[in-house]
This record gives sequence, C-alpha cells and structure tokens, in this order.
Amino acid sequence: MDEKKTALHEDEWFDLMPVEKRLIGYSLGLGVGLLVILVWVSHTMM
Repeated sequence: MDEKKTALHEDEWFDLMPVEKRLIGYSLGLGVGLLVILVWVSHTMM
C-alpha cells in the first residue's frame, strides 16, 4: 500500500509542455488586457 501511495505521489507533478505555457501566458495576457479595457471604459463613461 505504501509503495503505491509513493508512486502516485511521484507522478503527481510534471513539467508543463511549451504549448501549455504559451496558452497560460495568452490567457493571462488576455484577462489582464480585458480588465484594463473594462476599467478604462468604466472611467470614461462616468
């Protein structure tokens, strides 16, 4: 039982592929960009 638990724990974390890193970067960039646009629009409408 303990060996199985240790094997599962070792496989739990692994490095991200370059495509996944790029997707995360694009998602964060898009989210921050849209947030900036939302704040700018809300300030100009007032």
